[in-house]
Amino acid sequence: MQNISVYLNQRASNGGHDWQGQINNALFRSKIEYPVSSTMEELYANLSRDIENNVDAVLSVGGDGTVHSIIQMLAGTDIGLLVVPGGTANDFARTMGSSSNIKKIAQTIRLNTRKKIDLININGRFMATNGGLGFAAEIAGDINAIRSEFPQFKKFMKLSGKNIYSLFAAKRLMAREVMSYKFKLESLELNDVFYAPLVLINNQPMLGGSFEVAPHTNHQDGKFNLTIFKHQNRLELIACVLKILNGKFPTDDPNVVVLETTEAKIELLDGAEELSFFGDGEIFPKSKSWHIKCYPNFLNVFSPKDQVDLENFSGQIVSLT
Repeated sequence: MQNISVYLNQRASNGGHDWQGQINNALFRSKIEYPVSSTMEELYANLSRDIENNVDAVLSVGGDGTVHSIIQMLAGTDIGLLVVPGGTANDFARTMGSSSNIKKIAQTIRLNTRKKIDLININGRFMATNGGLGFAAEIAGDINAIRSEFPQFKKFMKLSGKNIYSLFAAKRLMAREVMSYKFKLESLELNDVFYAPLVLINNQPMLGGSFEVAPHTNHQDGKFNLTIFKHQNRLELIACVLKILNGKFPTDDPNVVVLETTEAKIELLDGAEELSFFGDGEIFPKSKSWHIKCYPNFLNVFSPKDQVDLENFSGQIVSLT
């Protein structure tokens, strides 16, 4: 019998479903516990208990922010994580091929379809998906601030889904001025001092559900993608962003710098105020420097996408024989 701990984030934008009933039905042969975590301290205490008891799986119902909190404890352990999309962008769940069809994706736990993926560490804090500095962090901050101040905003987020990020991005980009910052980058591949309104750190292709900023990046290559937008002209930046939103990465744009690396340091220059870094949709503590490092094969995950690929492959083998 498998031992499974389930973490339900009722504050996520899709937190109103009867997840518990569906999970109990899909995994009726398993021993399932639903630890209550009203605070971050309680969450970490519950996850510590899961690690100590060596549970077979942790199932998370929530968005990328919930994933972000859980991986701080599961990083570097052998416990597998399955994520059910219950948030807004659900970038992590989407990349894993997960869905809200509990009966279907629960098969990955029963059949133990898991793999190891890379994590990115920023100033001592792990990130599973994408993040960065500049106006994207400001967008994440705007959304989180409104969500905290106006609980009813959650209903609007549920209706708009991943489009909420595009709406807030448009609001920022339509302002008369987009702030640009002077950064210093140190890495094996590139050392540079530059002005940029946006720097993104990517562990997977998609950001915010629709912004494919790193089409050739994956979370099993032992590296992370760093994309710098050096545009000083607002209209040129808007044109670049629109291209990416339309699925056409601007490979010919001289103001877009892309590199893959294992480690980098970014420093804010010119005496500017500290900036927030955002990762997995969450806002990190403000800083003037960021040490970024890839930790290869550092998180065990259950992957519905790989389960489907395996089933399709098996079907092809059967048809050939």
